[in-house]
Amino acid sequence: MFHRINRKETEVTVAVIGGGVVGMSTAWSLRRRGEDVTVIERGSIGRSASGVNAGWITPSLSTPLASPGVVGLGLKHAFDPNGALSIRPRLDTDWIRWLWKFARASRPSAYESGVRALLQLNTHTLDLFDEMRDDGVDFEMHSAGLLALAQSADGLEWFTQLFDHLLPMGFPGSVEYLSGDEARRRDTAVGPGVQVAAHTSIDRHVNPESLLQGLHKRISAMGVTVLQDTAVQAVTPIGARWSIRMPDHSLDVDAVVVTLGAATNSLLTPLGFRLPIIGAKGYSIDIRGAGSSPRHALYLMEPKLGLSPYHDAVRVAGAFELPARDERVPERRIRLLLNQVHPYLAGWSPDADVDIRSGRAGLRPATPDSLPFIGPAPGHRGLYIAAGHGMLGVTLAPATAEGIAEMVTTRHIPESMLPFQFAGRI
Repeated sequence: MFHRINRKETEVTVAVIGGGVVGMSTAWSLRRRGEDVTVIERGSIGRSASGVNAGWITPSLSTPLASPGVVGLGLKHAFDPNGALSIRPRLDTDWIRWLWKFARASRPSAYESGVRALLQLNTHTLDLFDEMRDDGVDFEMHSAGLLALAQSADGLEWFTQLFDHLLPMGFPGSVEYLSGDEARRRDTAVGPGVQVAAHTSIDRHVNPESLLQGLHKRISAMGVTVLQDTAVQAVTPIGARWSIRMPDHSLDVDAVVVTLGAATNSLLTPLGFRLPIIGAKGYSIDIRGAGSSPRHALYLMEPKLGLSPYHDAVRVAGAFELPARDERVPERRIRLLLNQVHPYLAGWSPDADVDIRSGRAGLRPATPDSLPFIGPAPGHRGLYIAAGHGMLGVTLAPATAEGIAEMVTTRHIPESMLPFQFAGRI
């Protein structure tokens, strides 16, 4: 496990640019080590893509999207406006280069290396979430596991193959396969259309807004300065330090951690380099309903949708549209999410008067090999990047934060962070 490091006599001043789940977790990890930290967020804490997702903590599903066969599947549905995964053709040099790298990363050997890297990164994920809670971070978390539901045996095939691959690698969790009737006894919200299911033992889910607000409150109490609604206009090296220019003032710091997700390159390009990170749009909507709310996070296999039951609502989330540049929300997309839910549920049903306009979208930061960049920026002493987590932002945030904090405070790259460095990936 990671251990708390005592405050040093000379504090290092660190700016974390980006107040999503990775940025806020990084601020917590750095402050626990005694660092003087300022978080700069262009909007409000909890309103970014980090607050739109399903909030899943899923070591069981921490595998690269870049996998054998995924390119063909994505292109097959490229022109389907309702596809769960859409890889859309576009004559753009950066996009073509990204897609070519994505295809190379989908080879079996590269995929297996990615699985092993994520498996190692997740070694302490659940312990770190427990540490957050024990340290006073107040957030909503559920530990009943994940229930994957399919309308046929074929629908569960991908899930079965995933665990056949993970378990020989030393994955600590387990999976229990269930008939439809067994799934309905396990969770009364499951409907009669479900024929087979799988229950994972270690997965959890959180309300991501509550996690971000809990981190905000806790790190503020720890002495971290959080600047909201503050855009960073430029990050400039000045000798051995960095100057961060904002609309009303500048801040000089010893180290900068950029956690801007899909917008990361907006700060890196003026420094002379870009990362292969593009936006992938996902959608969600919070709904209320009648009956017994699901006990588990539900993964609807055929439409690739996630349902997260919270104290006051159920969140439906899904879709992965590549590439995407805006967060516009077509009402047809949200309506489709709701329509696809009904065949899987019976003991609970969404209210008939759900406001489609309350649906939201966020841009997930996607890399060609589906692995995040976590480490020092090449050629820029004191500049660190933690971005490109795709659909695994919540799951990987605490481990990413601990890795970055270790690098900032010791200038040493932990072994678990080596696969996420920049060499050979830019």
